[in-house]
Amino acid sequence: MKNAELEGFRFYTPTKVRFCETDANGHLSHVSSVIYMEQARCEYMNALGLFFALADNGPADKTFFLVSQSVTYKSQAHFNDTLDIYMKISRIGTSSVETQYAIVNRETQQVVSLATSVGVYVDVHTQKSTPLPADLAERIEEFEAAFIRQQQY
Repeated sequence: MKNAELEGFRFYTPTKVRFCETDANGHLSHVSSVIYMEQARCEYMNALGLFFALADNGPADKTFFLVSQSVTYKSQAHFNDTLDIYMKISRIGTSSVETQYAIVNRETQQVVSLATSVGVYVDVHTQKSTPLPADLAERIEEFEAAFIRQQQY
């Protein structure tokens, strides 16, 4: 990857800007960027077996609550642009993870936006934070390595 802002990112998911995701100025709405980040986060957490909505035996007992998100908009995207939504876990706490994102125009490789969010792992019954799985860092490494291998074929 040529862009220093993309250093350390290995996972991404592509999307194409739909007309309904643009604003009155004809460029990607700021709201759509946040939705794209949520899409990437859900795909990533699902691959790690941590996505509430897709638990194997009914609703999961634990899930992530998004508690903060900050976005910096760097350039415009427009209808029909193909974007890659990069995501990585940048910090693992006791019961929270910090996630970083970069939305990149696939054709130009220009960064459209950068973001950071924090998710807290919560017991859905008590509605209180709960410790992350002990093997989470290992699961992240395995998933990202497998994703990179898959992209090489």
